Amino acid sequence: MVIRPVDPPAAGNEFVAAWPVVQGIQKQKYESCWLITQPSHAALAAALASALTAPQIPKPDVKLVQAIALHDAGWGMPDAQIIQMSRADRRYRPSSFLETSVPEFLSAWSKSISAAQAVSPAGGYVVSRHFFRLGQNMLGSGSCNNADREKMESFLGNEERRQKKLTLLQPLRSQELEQFTDLLQFCDLLSLYICCGAQQNVIFPDYFGVQVRITNRPEGLDLDPRWIAPGKFSFAALLHPLTKEVQGKEIEVQIA
Repeated sequence: MVIRPVDPPAAGNEFVAAWPVVQGIQKQKYESCWLITQPSHAALAAALASALTAPQIPKPDVKLVQAIALHDAGWGMPDAQIIQMSRADRRYRPSSFLETSVPEFLSAWSKSISAAQAVSPAGGYVVSRHFFRLGQNMLGSGSCNNADREKMESFLGNEERRQKKLTLLQPLRSQELEQFTDLLQFCDLLSLYICCGAQQNVIFPDYFGVQVRITNRPEGLDLDPRWIAPGKFSFAALLHPLTKEVQGKEIEVQIA
């Protein structure tokens, strides 16, 4: 689940790294917030991928876009349980995807990869590689205890073998598959930034030799360089706790 405060705090004009901003919002508890399911966030990431216009970024085909839309499909059931608890108890404090245990998110990752693989071998590879990179980063950070480290190493070994098989089942070269994984990771982080309602101006990690900057203005998001075609993007959000007047809504964001 992606958590979005009902009233996000104001932010200064300086630029800060994008991921710590998302991380900070997700690790807080809110009495009132919007709940955005991981599948909804992934659908927004796919819409952003379809709108990419930068010449140095490869254009994903229809099946790759569909795989991006499914890259968090494995979170569907855990998110449904959070929604059920939210509706059953007003005092419940929903947790974000960052507060799940290693076994829980490895299960969600594996199911997500299988969903993308069902669309195409290339889609399965890209989503597998995305989570493989995340897993490697976790191991490198030293945040796993011994039991979790064993589970993560097993996951990485399984996905490395999966990637080798999937490489042989599709025509893209390894370099192209890595580029499409970069594309997924850029759109994934951009979608998370949008969904969580962050107000800060942010700098993205280096993708395709460029660090994209986002200026968060009242009229919308201004990307530099302009990698996304201007337009409105939307995603579904549920209110916690619900009220008689409001249960959920479609949230729109303008990209300039």
